[in-house]
Amino acid sequence: MAGGGIDLKLRLSLREGTVYYFTHHTLTSPEPHYFIVVNHDPLTQKLLLLGVVTSKIEKAKLRRKECLETLVEMGENDFDVLTKPSIVDCNDLKEVPLADFNTSFVANEIKYFDKDLPVMLRKALRKAIHASTILSDEQKALVAKP
Repeated sequence: MAGGGIDLKLRLSLREGTVYYFTHHTLTSPEPHYFIVVNHDPLTQKLLLLGVVTSKIEKAKLRRKECLETLVEMGENDFDVLTKPSIVDCNDLKEVPLADFNTSFVANEIKYFDKDLPVMLRKALRKAIHASTILSDEQKALVAKP
C-alpha cells in the first residue's frame, strides 16, 4: 500500500479520464460496465464521481429528451476501448468512496485501461455535467469547469 492506504497501482492510474471496468450495485444490469472518472483531482477529493458508459443510446436519449446537452456520445473511433457506439448520461454519475474503490481494486474486482479518455471527450463530459440541473452543486464542484 502507498501513502494514505491507497494501492500504489491505483494511485498511479487514478485521474480524470481514467476508464475502469466493473459491476456496480446500483445498475439494473448485472454485467460489468465501463466507468469514467470525472473528478478533477480524485485522489484528494476522496469521493469518486464516475460516468457510466452504456451502449443503450436511444434509451438514454428518450429518458433525457428534455436535456440532451447532458448526454455525451462516443464511438469506437473516439476511444478504442469501446466496441460499439455508446453514451454517458451526465445526470446520473455514480459516487464511490475512494476507500471502497481501493478495496475492490486490490481485490481485482476492477479492471483499468492504461489509455485515458481523449481530452475532447473529457471536456465534453465536463460541459455536460455542469449543464445538468439534476446534479448537486457539491457534485459539480468535484469536476473541473468546462
